[in-house]
Amino acid sequence: MKLDEYYSKLAEYEIEWWKAHHRKDEPVLIRQMAKLYELQFGIAYGNAVEAVKHRVEATKEHDLAEKLEDDGDQFEADKHWKNAEDLLKEHFRILMQYIQKLTILKNSK
Repeated sequence: MKLDEYYSKLAEYEIEWWKAHHRKDEPVLIRQMAKLYELQFGIAYGNAVEAVKHRVEATKEHDLAEKLEDDGDQFEADKHWKNAEDLLKEHFRILMQYIQKLTILKNSK
């Protein structure tokens, strides 16, 4: 794949997951974000899905926290911000685990 084509695909997957998030289409959101990670980081699609599912749940918590905060309920909003943070930590832990495994495999050749 040519570099310009690579950048275009990354942008396409990113925009498509944004649209899916806005449209509340979770299967498309997961698929597009997983494709993005697969291409961007070189990890297997199934592994990307595993990480992405935590990010999707974090996004739901984020949306709820924003709504509660906008409605003036900071106490409840803070609970959801914390939930989002915890889910993102797990998301990044899983993502980095697969990236590190891939790096080890490449370096062992």
